[in-house]
Amino acid sequence: DLPFGPLHLLPPVGLEALSFVTDEKDAINRCVTLWAYIDERNGKLLDAGLERTIVSSPKALSFADATAILEDSVENMPESMANTKALLGIAERNLLMWNRRHMQINEAAKKREKRLATREYISNEIKSAPGIQSRDDGVGGSFQRSRGHRMVDSALELYAFAVSTLMSKAKQPIPRAAGSGADRGGRLGTAPLRRYIDGIAQRQALSVLCNYGNPLSVKECRDATKVAARASDSIANIRSLKDDDSVQSQYISVNHRRQVSALHELSRHLASTGGINEKQHIQAISTGHNNHVVVIGVGATARCRGVKGTLKGGEKVIVQVIDINPEKGVLDVKLV
Repeated sequence: DLPFGPLHLLPPVGLEALSFVTDEKDAINRCVTLWAYIDERNGKLLDAGLERTIVSSPKALSFADATAILEDSVENMPESMANTKALLGIAERNLLMWNRRHMQINEAAKKREKRLATREYISNEIKSAPGIQSRDDGVGGSFQRSRGHRMVDSALELYAFAVSTLMSKAKQPIPRAAGSGADRGGRLGTAPLRRYIDGIAQRQALSVLCNYGNPLSVKECRDATKVAARASDSIANIRSLKDDDSVQSQYISVNHRRQVSALHELSRHLASTGGINEKQHIQAISTGHNNHVVVIGVGATARCRGVKGTLKGGEKVIVQVIDINPEKGVLDVKLV
């Protein structure tokens, strides 16, 4: 018999390999459930707890599927999906209400929302490049926050906040990924659990809050964080060494095509208004990485020369083009 724990959050291929059939109505799954009572009037979290439970086989929905169900009318969908729409609607309303209140009283949540809004704005500008379809999962600079994305994001935020609060009340430590502390609104899990550190965090929560296993000490939690950090660094190094046929290289190729398309558009605009020698001023927004900026309305990414210090992510600036080569995907600008 398999142990209780977070196995239900493994990818479907993993569940099937463990004989946890995910596409049969009568299948049951042992899982870990965070329950929460949210005041529907103001979004206040009234109570929360963590329990080991058994649930029926979950229904997998993509972000696009969930968003479409939320935005479509009941008349336009099959009867079998009407209950799904109702449940999603209730979950979305309560989660977003809690999230809005949380941002009002939690400075870390407020700052995180600002970072996400900036990232979304920059991604939308990059996606404005003509002729290239963008992803929606954060790869290659892509990013979006549809209703489906926001609902899952709020659920993970609630999970992290509630579990952190419960562990704090119990005066017990919990391991976190490096750079994802509570002061940054850091997460304690993904959906499904993809990281080693998330599994260890849930194990610690189960041992403390559900008396399931022996709790980790402060030192063991720190050791788990260090191990996870080393693993993340190793993965990053491996990805950087992948050959040209790798999936990552395909993303880079898509980004290059997007950049080339955007630069041709910008080049035509500059030519129609006098050319690069006219020292035209254009609007851009900082990506927050290596003093790169995105030209607003075009989607081209540029290296900003002559910057003293570092441009803050989301900062709007006025720049002047000093070099543009559409075929090579090169655009250099300087602050005005």
